[in-house]
Amino acid sequence: MKKHRTITILGFIISIVLLYFSLRGIEFRQLAETIARADMTFAFLPVCFIFLCLTLCSYRWSKITGNNVRLRDAFIALLIGLFINNVLPARIGEVARGYAISKRRNIPFTCAVSTVFIDRVFDLLGLLSITFLFFPSQALPHSVSKGLYVLVGIFAVSVMVLVAVSREKTARKIVGFLERFKRPFLNKLAVRVIEIQENLRRISTPGQIALFVALSIANWLSMSSALYFSLKTLGVSLPFAYAPFVCALLNMGLAVPSSPGYIGVYQFLLVYLLAIFGIPKHQSFAVSLFFHASWYIPYNILGFIFILKEQLHIKDIRKMEE
Repeated sequence: MKKHRTITILGFIISIVLLYFSLRGIEFRQLAETIARADMTFAFLPVCFIFLCLTLCSYRWSKITGNNVRLRDAFIALLIGLFINNVLPARIGEVARGYAISKRRNIPFTCAVSTVFIDRVFDLLGLLSITFLFFPSQALPHSVSKGLYVLVGIFAVSVMVLVAVSREKTARKIVGFLERFKRPFLNKLAVRVIEIQENLRRISTPGQIALFVALSIANWLSMSSALYFSLKTLGVSLPFAYAPFVCALLNMGLAVPSSPGYIGVYQFLLVYLLAIFGIPKHQSFAVSLFFHASWYIPYNILGFIFILKEQLHIKDIRKMEE
């Protein structure tokens, strides 16, 4: 609990500081004019592409999970997880969606959470793929270029971990090593490794892996389209070819601690990334508000409805996390 409290406080501090830097130097008259000139012709399109993104994510996860999990089951559980991440600190949304799908389909909780982990790895592979597929030809700031080398390392490590854990012999060795320490946390981790290995063995055919990576790329292209039409709505001119690159780095940057819903961090990252392509700060901040609201509001409304309908309790989710 002390660790969660520290991360929560740190997240709020980071959000406040980054929100300050996002707003610093903006003339609010220009910001208000940008919002007032918004072309509402495109305003509904970001939400449409965001729901397409949710559908693709849910379909991929339902196939990874198996156990007769339907698209509807995965869709509801996914939105519950997103809602929890948006309104509660400590980012327990991944645990929440694992808990939700385990209750809906009577799947063991550890098995359900292991499928969430695998799903997130494919999500990361999709992000990294569109980063390099849509890498801009123009020179990037040194800090961005340096960060991309880190991403290449993450990509390589993710693939190696997937391949290693998918082999039963390797997974058993990892489990044996963890169990020697006789610590409750490591024992739980050992169980999780076995669950992940069993799920990976089930989905590790080349055809399925290619399908999941393709779905991940389509998913992030859909979210990139939502960003592109958010830019169009606010009258900001940026070629579509740059939108996936910005979207990928934006979402990878959200791994830093922040307040619930990524407030502050979201604005700072989008303002910084759009500045690379010469977008004025008052315009990029307006885009960050509109794009953020395009998914934040629907996720929270639907997530709240589903969590009530499924009769889930936050205290039960916290217990499962422990």
